[in-house]
This record gives sequence, structure tokens and C-alpha cells, in this order.
Amino acid sequence: MLSCPVCQTTQVRPSHRLGILERGPLTWVGILPFHCGQCQSRFFKFALNDPRRRRPGEESTSITHQLRTPRWRTNVPAVITIQAPGQEAVVLNGVAMNASLEGACLRLSTALSEGSLVGVAFEGGPSRLGSVRWVTPQKGSDVLHGVRFQVSMERRGVHSRPYRRLWLRRVVRRGLIAVIGLAFIATAALAVNWFVEALRRYDPKYYEPKDLDRQAYEKERAKEGQK
Repeated sequence: MLSCPVCQTTQVRPSHRLGILERGPLTWVGILPFHCGQCQSRFFKFALNDPRRRRPGEESTSITHQLRTPRWRTNVPAVITIQAPGQEAVVLNGVAMNASLEGACLRLSTALSEGSLVGVAFEGGPSRLGSVRWVTPQKGSDVLHGVRFQVSMERRGVHSRPYRRLWLRRVVRRGLIAVIGLAFIATAALAVNWFVEALRRYDPKYYEPKDLDRQAYEKERAKEGQK
């Protein structure tokens, strides 16, 4: 079982592969990224049997293989409403440590049971129904909860602005990589063309010294004949 190299916990789950390097060469050799649910650190481990190394056409039965949407740090107040069947709703105040379109990481002073149905509202916004997927106690009385929404947040919503910034940053980064790649290819093509043209140039001074000597000798003979 994998463990976090920072806090040594086993609350480890696969992380997004970012960039061409992580999706290409590192995945081919079996070096894959993971995310710690306790200290929120990101690290790499050898995982030759990881489902992420399979080809797109191959079937996978692992749930952890599914990629999550981009996650961003929020640190904003959140109101959590616990909805238990046959009981009155209980309202708790907490802090959303990070969020994504599909869920959020909440810090509460009370530990909830996994599978509990909760409503989450960020900064006085509308409540969004979800379920508690994991619970991790922290130092002191704080407890981290991973909540997955039943309906993903809208990409154009108020609380989805960080997602749009991440998406724009990813597009700009890919565009810069494409521009740099095209500039490198163009530079290499110009260098090869210059080298080929340099080889085609004919300069007898460097390539045929014997012909130059013969021409000079013939000129001397012609001058002597005119005399």
C-alpha cells in the first residue's frame, strides 16, 4: 500500500497527470503522481500496475483510475447542512479548503460519518447537495471531509471563477508550448537549409587547388606564346 513520504499516512489517491512530461515519458516508465488527503502534498511513485498506464482502448475496473476535474484552493467560509432521514437538519459552519466542479474539501470541528448526505453553501451562496466520501482527522479538533456533489457546479458560476482561470492558464501554457515547438522546428529547418546551401556553393579556391594551378600555368604559357 502506498504511503505519503511527508506524513506517512495511507490516505493516498491518484493525482492528475499534468503536462506532456507526466502523461508521456514518466507514465511510460511507471512514475506516476499521487496526492495525499491528509497533508495535501503531491509526490511521485513507481506504479507499474497502475490503471493509468493502460491504453485508452483497454477497459479498467478501478474507480481511482477516473480523472478528477481541476482543483483549486479556496479557504472560504462554508455552511454545511446535515440531512439525515427522519431527523431535523443540523447546520454547521466550516471552511472550504479547496474545491472543484465535482466536490470540495471541508474543514469542520465535528467529524461526520462517511456516506452522510450534506448540503454545502459557499459564502452564502445556494446549497449544493453532496455526500461525504472520506474523513481525515487533523491536529487539534479539526477534521477534513471530502464531499462529492451529486450535480457538478456550473462552469460559468460565481464560485467557478478559479476553474476558468485554471482552464485559461492551461490553454495559454499549451499555446506557449506549441509556439516554442514551432519556433524550434522552424529554426532547425532554417539551419539545415543554410547548411545544404553552403554545401552547394562552388568555390574552386577550396575544392580544386590543382585546377587553379593548371589555369595559372596555362595563362603563363599563353603570355610566353604572345611574346
